[in-house]
Amino acid sequence: MNYAVILAGGVGSRFWPFSRELEPKQFMKVIGEESLLQTTIQRLKGVVPPERIYIVTNNIYFHEVKAQVAGSGIPDKNIILEPQGKNTAPAIGLCARLISRIDKDALLLVLPSDHYVKNPGNFKKTLKKAIACAKNDLLVTIGIKPGAASTGYGYIKAGAQVKAGKGAEYFRVEKFLEKPDLKKARKYFKDRHFYWNSGMFVWKARVFLEEVKRYLPDLYTNLKRIDSVKDIPNVWPRIRAISVDYGVMEHSRRIALIPATFYWTDLGSWDALAEIFPKDKKGNITNSNTLSLDSRGICVFARGNRLISAIGIKDTVIADTPDALLVCDRNKTQDVRRLVEKLKSLNRKEHQAHLTERRPWGSFTVLQQGIGFKIKLIELTPKKRLSLQRHKNRAEHWVVVSGTAKITSSGKESFVRSNESVYIPKGKKHRLENPLRVPLKIVEVQTGMYLEEDDIERFEDDFKR
Repeated sequence: MNYAVILAGGVGSRFWPFSRELEPKQFMKVIGEESLLQTTIQRLKGVVPPERIYIVTNNIYFHEVKAQVAGSGIPDKNIILEPQGKNTAPAIGLCARLISRIDKDALLLVLPSDHYVKNPGNFKKTLKKAIACAKNDLLVTIGIKPGAASTGYGYIKAGAQVKAGKGAEYFRVEKFLEKPDLKKARKYFKDRHFYWNSGMFVWKARVFLEEVKRYLPDLYTNLKRIDSVKDIPNVWPRIRAISVDYGVMEHSRRIALIPATFYWTDLGSWDALAEIFPKDKKGNITNSNTLSLDSRGICVFARGNRLISAIGIKDTVIADTPDALLVCDRNKTQDVRRLVEKLKSLNRKEHQAHLTERRPWGSFTVLQQGIGFKIKLIELTPKKRLSLQRHKNRAEHWVVVSGTAKITSSGKESFVRSNESVYIPKGKKHRLENPLRVPLKIVEVQTGMYLEEDDIERFEDDFKR
């Protein structure tokens, strides 16, 4: 039977400042009203039933994934959690191991969660060709015919075409190549034998594990120790991080390539996103709150209502959020990853989270912060509650803006309504709950000399954090 493995653990650092470590691009609504993860799931309709779709992600994204797949028919047990990101080979190998224990003849469709596909009908046709090919015990990769001399993608050199019968024609693969410099990219672009590496694969779980055993024996040995998801935390620290391309695909002699017949981009950079949106006569992509004079080839993307003005700017990406602004030459968008690494090295919070952070119970937005105080807007989803907790270093003042809050403090319950407030002293056990079927909004004023999110001691938590 056919199964899908969706890789949803990446950070998407080249999409900063929209993408952050706690809100990576696969969970964002980049195009349309659904997130990239949700559209990936939608594209599988009619190919793989929801109960056979698996999503492998990081522990910290479990509640976000669960919320995004709600109503899709994908069971919680199909959300496979990695304690730490170990790149694609361990993630795919883990799912191959777990699924093959359920179905020894399982055929896996391996798909990233953060790609854009314009023609879902042609996408399904390509998948069906790849499935037919994979039944011949081949590792099938889907290749994209290059639309430009891009340095942002890995490349695949295809060899002779093979006709295997029953619609299973494919190209042999001569080699996988790393992301090239511009000179090599131009050479590859002119050669009809070269394809972009889409990162989409189809193969039997058994065949993939055989190749892992051959080329990554240490990984195979560790995967054999995993009989169920309960074994993952104990085994995972022993596993070395490595990509499936570098670890398996660059070595295997069982690889076939099926050319894609659909428009595709991995949305790996701001310039890739700029290819999708409509442009004006001067090649500009702007939103309704942008004023531009004498500018050409600019791309303005904004989260928020701030007016963005540009005069005499050429070939520039401007990405604006409430707490961070990126201004980047369109030829340098691949280097955003380097900028994010710099932010990490400086311990800047902007690489990790937005001013508005989502939580399993709702969200909070930092409105203002200074020495000794922090002001937040907290929005609680209907019928949800925070953990029973206390803080060692801060006191909290809550003012209800809308809705009704159920407050537990020192074991006593009370209800606080709109325009009313409550004070939670430092060190006191407390819990905030929304008992109604409408959202609850409160303004929280924290006071104290240490106001970071790790100043929480939890006693009970609905979300097992």
